[in-house]
This record gives sequence, structure tokens and C-alpha cells, in this order.
Amino acid sequence: MNKKGNPFFWQDFISVGQLSFPKIKYIFSLADRMSAAVENGQARRDLKNKTVAILFYQPSTRTFSSFLSAALWLGCRRVIAIPGMQAYSSAVKGESLADTIRSIEQTTATNIIILRHPQDSSSEIAAANARVPIINAGSGKKEHPTQALLDLYTIQRELGQLKKLRVAMVGDLKYGRTVKSLAQLLTLADPQVHIDLVAPAALQMPDNLVMRLRRQGAQVKKYAKIEDVITKADVLYMTRIQREWFEKEGQMGLYNRLKGFYVLNRPLMRKAKKKMIVMHPLPRVNEIAPEVDRDPRAAYFRQMRSGLYIRMALLAAALTPSPLAS
Repeated sequence: MNKKGNPFFWQDFISVGQLSFPKIKYIFSLADRMSAAVENGQARRDLKNKTVAILFYQPSTRTFSSFLSAALWLGCRRVIAIPGMQAYSSAVKGESLADTIRSIEQTTATNIIILRHPQDSSSEIAAANARVPIINAGSGKKEHPTQALLDLYTIQRELGQLKKLRVAMVGDLKYGRTVKSLAQLLTLADPQVHIDLVAPAALQMPDNLVMRLRRQGAQVKKYAKIEDVITKADVLYMTRIQREWFEKEGQMGLYNRLKGFYVLNRPLMRKAKKKMIVMHPLPRVNEIAPEVDRDPRAAYFRQMRSGLYIRMALLAAALTPSPLAS
């Protein structure tokens, strides 16, 4: 059912591995149109006669609300949004994810399912059992492809380029799915991108992914301190130390030792380039001091708005044969 010119039509989007740079450019062009519509207060009609199911098994503010809002901005009148699947679905009775996906598809007659789930392979399981497109809104510790797209889109909008950049990723690079997905997209935009990985040894990015990035041409280096990269970074991508994964793996002692390891503050920002941006997938805990919010280089709140535009673009592309024509 794919439509020439729209590589996303009626397709699952579960991994950044599905993307190429032409596909990224297509979504960015569509996101630009979505941005213009929202800023002008003009709701679109791409999803007027569609049904959207949003199933979240993990807590979320930004991803959940932006997908919900994206559907509404696209004119969708039938949105089935369930943010508490882990507590309020038959998962508590032992129902498998595969059966839940089949059930939701039948009970709602949805045209698409947006899924967030703590299992790494959740989106693949859903895609194998659904007859409608699946969008991965975060799968375990593995991937967060829509976040990676909005992050890359933010970089382009803020800095006006995607090549010859130095991107420093700071914090939890082991459990953090956002940095793993973004790192892979950066190599599509510029195979020789500089990626600086700033983390304690216990939270460094997995070696297999680092090796893959290097094979693709990326210049990847590891550091222990923000001070080692702050003067060189075009993008400083902060992440929180994620308590929930330490709890799940019984490593709260390690969490307590690492939770305040990195804090970006005003003195550190004085050392940064005049033209650079600070990003964060949020929520933050204490890794960015509130005083940094007033710095014009702090892009993490503007980054959230990019999420609305990108998710509008993805929904429209998945369910509309030629969204760029409208």
C-alpha cells in the first residue's frame, strides 16, 4: 500500500534503522508544514476520518501529550488514549502484548497504534501482530525513534545545519534510549560527525553501538567530565540518571553514587561556545540547574515543540498517501 513519493505510507515506524537521509528530509519538509499550520492556528484535516490508539505502558508527559495533540491538530475525532496500560489493561492479568495489540485493533477499529512499552522488543512484537501501522513511542532501553527525529529536527532548526557538528552526550548513555537513537541518526546526516560520550564508566554507551557508529565513519570519543567537552560542543545533550532502570536491576547503591554526577550550571555555560545549544529529552532531575533556563542557548523547551511537529508529520505520512500535497 506504499505510495510513490511517501515512503512512510501505511508503514510501521519502529526503529531508526528504517530511515535514510532522504526519508528524514521528507519528514522534515512535512514537519515544516505542520509548524506553519500550528503557528497560524490552522488545524489540518489529514486524519479527519481516522482512528488513533495511543497505548502507554510507561509514564510520559511530553511523548504522550504531543502524540495526542498531534492527532487532534490533524483533525482526528476518534482518539483512544490510554496512559496507564500497565495498571488498567489486562496486562495485570497476564495477557500477552501480542493479544493486547490484537484486542485493541478489534475493539477500537483503529487505523494506527502508538506504543510505549518497557520491553526492548515490544514494537517488533506489536508490528508482527497488527494489521495496522505501529509507531514506536519508546521501547525499553533500546530505542526511541520519534524522539531521535525531533532531536535532529531541533538541531537543524536551531543551528541551521546538520554537518560538521560536534555533539556531546552526557549522563546515562547505557540505559538511555534517546541517545542511542539520536547517535545513529547523526551518522545518517553526516557520516563523519563528532560524537563525544560523557559518562561514568558504569553508564557508558554499549560497546557494540560505539563500534557500529565508528564503522559508519563517526568520530566517537569517551570522556568522564563535562569540562572536557563544553568548550568544543555545538550540541550539549544532557540526560538524567534514570532511577527506574537501577531499581529494576537491583542497583540502587550504584544509583545513589551516580545520581548527582553531572550538573550543568551557569559557570559551565560561560565556557561554552556563543553559538551552541543545550538539549535534554526531559524530564530533568538536577542535571541542569534552573538558572540555565534563561540562557538563550537552552533549547530543551523549544525541543518539545519540535516533537509536536515531527509527530504530526509521522501520523500524517503513515495514514495519508500524499500529505505534502495538502
